[in-house]
Amino acid sequence: MIASLLLLLAFGGADRAAPCLRPARAGTQVQGDVRICPGRYRVPDPLERGVIVVAASGTRIDLSGVVLESGDSLPSRFVGIGIASRNLDGVVITGGIIRGYRVGIRLDGGRGHRVTGINLSGSRRLPIRSTQTRPDTADRLELSRSEVFQSYGSGLELVGVTAAVVSGITAKGAQNGISLLETRESYIADNDVGGNSGWGIQLWRASRNVIVRNLADHTVRCAPPSLDCGGAGILLREKSDSNAVGDNDLTASSTGLRLGADGPGARTSRANLIYRNDATGAAGAGFAVRSGWNALLLDNRADSGAYGFLLERAASTTLRGNTVVGARMAAVLAVNGSDNRIESNVLLESPAGILLDAPDPHGPPSRGYRLDDNVISRTERGIVLRETTGSRIRGNVLDGVGDAIVVDGAGHGTEVTGNVFLKASGWFIDAPDLAAGGNYWATADASAASARVRGRITVLPWRPASAAGY
Repeated sequence: MIASLLLLLAFGGADRAAPCLRPARAGTQVQGDVRICPGRYRVPDPLERGVIVVAASGTRIDLSGVVLESGDSLPSRFVGIGIASRNLDGVVITGGIIRGYRVGIRLDGGRGHRVTGINLSGSRRLPIRSTQTRPDTADRLELSRSEVFQSYGSGLELVGVTAAVVSGITAKGAQNGISLLETRESYIADNDVGGNSGWGIQLWRASRNVIVRNLADHTVRCAPPSLDCGGAGILLREKSDSNAVGDNDLTASSTGLRLGADGPGARTSRANLIYRNDATGAAGAGFAVRSGWNALLLDNRADSGAYGFLLERAASTTLRGNTVVGARMAAVLAVNGSDNRIESNVLLESPAGILLDAPDPHGPPSRGYRLDDNVISRTERGIVLRETTGSRIRGNVLDGVGDAIVVDGAGHGTEVTGNVFLKASGWFIDAPDLAAGGNYWATADASAASARVRGRITVLPWRPASAAGY
């Protein structure tokens, strides 16, 4: 009995003081439960095999108290991978610091991985030539060719992975934080990937992922709109479908969130939900959707950027319940798009509240918009339609604007009804020819409303604003 107890105590003590591993060269293979001995390790990986290479599914690596670095001094020339796995399942990596490699951790294939509590800051970063006053086109990022943008580096790279969990990691001070490439059904939450020069989190052919509560702020490259180099707090493109992106901090970035990108053979990203993100202070657009389809942008904030929301060639996209205050050019700009809904947003203090246009004669037509139930105030122009057909303006409140609604000849058939016109220093409606009966006017009668519109505008039946509760 005593011998058994001593044997049990001996094994218990051995477990508490389990042997640890000291990686001395690249290509060190590990499996099972692995603890790296606390300390600082300088191990180059010029062949990019991985300093630590996971050799079996279910491997757990504890890096607590560990600093693993390449020893390279120029961020633009960082090479190597800190930890790598290929076609394995259930790899778990926790704790420690990995820096100075092209990629801190790269998990290629497999499912059920967990990466938590690791500092992956200081991966590869290409130099930036642009300044605030002199942008340089050489800084433009490649958005569509994977062989190019993978060379940019990343703190964490998941390639062809399913059902991973990534939480509590830090990946700052580099070009890219977290990269999801052909990755599905993964949960990326509560990470700090701000302060990079390319993308905080990027998705490429990545679908049904959940991206929530991450810090992806101050992701700055060039200073759009004078030159847009493709930088963004969060980037989704090339058939990245049905992702949920919510409650992320995207503030003070070149672009807060970018959905979609044009390029040879580029494929549309569909049915993404973008909700409750804050992209205040963007140099360009808080949220930019390019060639996206059926996206829902719900309850986001995008104050003090050049644009709150920029839709380019977007289709069947909905902006609902968002807030934009102090956009420098327009709260919402949509060009060459179709069948989009812009509804129940609060748009304040900008040159234009909603501006629809089709400036590219070779692009898709601008048509089929539904502009419903928005509150637009303290803007020079409330709603502007140019070269836009088959649209509806209904239930909006326009107060303290210059010209409330401006429509050119292409918008002759625009439905304008149920809107509330409260205060305008210019025209309530400025259009060559428009039927605008059934609206609510802050005027004494229909005759007074007719005096506040320019063009062949029908205001009957006229209704007082008080009938709408104003």
